[in-house]
Amino acid sequence: MNYCRACFLIASCISSGIFHGGISEAAKIGTEPQIFADDNFVSAKKNLVRRVHPCRKLDRPVVEPEYPWEGGRVYVFGSVDYDSAKKQFVMWYASYPKFGARDKRLSRTKRALVNYTTSSDGINWKKPELGLYSFRGSKKNNIVWDLDSPSVIVDRADPDPTRRYKMAGLGHKGVCISFSEDGIHWREHENGALKSDDTLTWTRSPYDGEYLVFHKLGMVIRGYGRRTVFLATSKDLKSWTPSKPVLMADEIDDAWVKKPGERGEFYDMSAFPYGGQFLGIAATFRRTKLLKSTVLDQSPEDGPIHGQLIHSRDGHKWNRFEDRTPVIPNGPSKFDAGCILGMINTPVVHGDEIWVYYTAITTGHGGKMPEKRITIGRAAWRLDGFVSLDAGEMPGTLETVPLETSGNRLVVNANASKGQLAVEVLDKDGKTMAGYSADDCIAMKTDGIRQAIKWKDRDRLPAEQPIRLRFHLKNASLYSYLVK
Repeated sequence: MNYCRACFLIASCISSGIFHGGISEAAKIGTEPQIFADDNFVSAKKNLVRRVHPCRKLDRPVVEPEYPWEGGRVYVFGSVDYDSAKKQFVMWYASYPKFGARDKRLSRTKRALVNYTTSSDGINWKKPELGLYSFRGSKKNNIVWDLDSPSVIVDRADPDPTRRYKMAGLGHKGVCISFSEDGIHWREHENGALKSDDTLTWTRSPYDGEYLVFHKLGMVIRGYGRRTVFLATSKDLKSWTPSKPVLMADEIDDAWVKKPGERGEFYDMSAFPYGGQFLGIAATFRRTKLLKSTVLDQSPEDGPIHGQLIHSRDGHKWNRFEDRTPVIPNGPSKFDAGCILGMINTPVVHGDEIWVYYTAITTGHGGKMPEKRITIGRAAWRLDGFVSLDAGEMPGTLETVPLETSGNRLVVNANASKGQLAVEVLDKDGKTMAGYSADDCIAMKTDGIRQAIKWKDRDRLPAEQPIRLRFHLKNASLYSYLVK
């Protein structure tokens, strides 16, 4: 496995003094990990640097085009799900065959087909012969539907079993929502009220049940028409709010520009709930030139695309990090050296890792076939490992706002293998509680995903009262904490 570049700086570095921010009243937290994409639950911090961690990659694609109905290119805009009953991973991906008579029932779009593939390990994928739809007169294929940019939500808690798999995608009339009981046999729910260009993904908020569709539309920004991410929402999948822009190129996205016509854009964006908030990976397009002539299936707009991490507390207002270094960069392998786009909307939590599958392209956006080869790759991080707060030789501290917890055992995800980490427990007013000082804490000096924090004569937090946590770090990285 090849690894991405080392961790990089993100947001602001506090080299001296104390930063105060976030909220001051007691905040209720559940048992989900608390990550550090922002300072929402932070009361104060000192001598800490926020870092975003680029992925680790495999050195080859995990899904490649092999058959005529895949048209030499495969994309993933939707979901990868783990079916615990069958003990297998399931992926829905799009293909774009150039030629070949397709089943007459596949009439929602002339371009795309939706295909189904499974895996026992998330790396080696099988394409079953499902026998549902014909292509070139044969049903020996893995075709399950036809929508452009298909994105799947798996909702096993839906009381209607026929709606537990939901697919959003683009058809002739706009955005279509389709339903399935098993993820294989789909039926159409007409909905043409929402319009989009050629990409979309969606997610559902676990906090209020709202569906959020992130779709691409053109928008004039600083004198140029640019690809921009818009958001529309729905409670019932029938009526939709008006689309509004939520991710558009700013001046920093254009900082690299030197020639007329160069500009920053966003090709697409995938968002997902994580750690009590939302994270997203934005396909960031550096449009370098307009080609004077093109051939079949070649875009006139060229340039590289990579993935940047973004974050939001409500799914509507999205925030950028100060350092725009890619979280899924291009290369070093040839298969994704040109473009990274179309990430899945549901990262797979597997063991001690998070996996994100993405569309990988050998060339820039304006490359031509067959040099432009489009496959699916897999990126990986340690669990909760997108962002950390780091301290160097100079000790750093982080203090939370008062917290109301439902559990009493503190578990930390951190790398203190070259230093140490200790936790002090304070009352809601900031006074250290007896037996819970930093000196009482049995310091963590290892690298661990889930390490229980203990003090000399106790291993549980004070019960039935708001508390503050003060983390003390030296040569250590803190990724997350949880109380269970």
